[in-house]
Amino acid sequence: MSTPFIPPGPLNTPVLFIAFNRYDTALKVFEAIRQARPPRLYFACDGARNEAEKEKCARVRSLVGLVDWPCEVRTKFSDVNLGVKMGEATAMTWFWEHEEMGIVLEDDTLPVQSFFWYCEELLHHYKDDERVWCIMGNNLMTEWEVKDSDSYYFSTHGYGAYWGWAGWRRVWHKYDVDMKAWPAVKEAGIINGHFISKAEMAEAYGVFDNTYDGNIRSWDFQFDFGRIVERGVNIIPNVNMIRNVGFGADGTNTVSENDVRNKDVLMEIGLPLHHPRHMMVDVVRDHAHFKRYVQPTGLRRFKNAIKSLLPKELDDAVTPFFSRLQKSLGIH
Repeated sequence: MSTPFIPPGPLNTPVLFIAFNRYDTALKVFEAIRQARPPRLYFACDGARNEAEKEKCARVRSLVGLVDWPCEVRTKFSDVNLGVKMGEATAMTWFWEHEEMGIVLEDDTLPVQSFFWYCEELLHHYKDDERVWCIMGNNLMTEWEVKDSDSYYFSTHGYGAYWGWAGWRRVWHKYDVDMKAWPAVKEAGIINGHFISKAEMAEAYGVFDNTYDGNIRSWDFQFDFGRIVERGVNIIPNVNMIRNVGFGADGTNTVSENDVRNKDVLMEIGLPLHHPRHMMVDVVRDHAHFKRYVQPTGLRRFKNAIKSLLPKELDDAVTPFFSRLQKSLGIH
């Protein structure tokens, strides 16, 4: 961790905190929010899936009692379980019904303190720039040598992993959780020229197909699809400001602590930010990121090939085996 961060002034940006049933990780993230003292806090929690989970969910919701700073608090505590896809999507829709811009944190995305003020500066800097899709706080490419003084760079080839981010209502209005445009876009091939490589195109098409068909129950690949068709760019900091503390057996998509994305390298970012002179996507860095953190491993390609040949009954039977194997090997 870098030297202690001194805020340049009070935080003026609202925060959406999305949680479910993991109290230990939720508490860590909540304490970071508590330290930043946002003026408005939106706290959303999905409902329990069964009776045994109700107590866990209630304990997470009790975190609202830790608000001890001047703050307008709004809660959205669901009585039913909506799942990762609709639970998070509806929480974000609720947030942007009330706010023009803001910061989104989930119960496993632990930020350093400068993240909040980094987001605040960029939210205002790019408020009316339709080219900018969202502001991300995590950067897995910690091994990448940064050769200039810019605080961040532009990317458009990432998929998922919105681990602490900020955005605007103007972008969320373009979001469609059901990806209704995907069949027509796929048929026309109008985004084929977007991809860096055949491997990226194959991965994106597979992810979008499975998201549209409901095989992937998540909210974020729809967000990636919207960015591509709208020709938007994401902002990624040149240092990693978010630690995903959800890796392990209780994680939804982060089930192995050996996952290559499980990084604990964190740094505060210097303020005020040094803005890039030109809005150019760093294609070289995007390609390196794809090969290291997105491109499927040989085991995953083999698993998908086998599963595609099986009837549903056998597919359901072998899925737990492959999941356990991936978890033990740290493959995402």
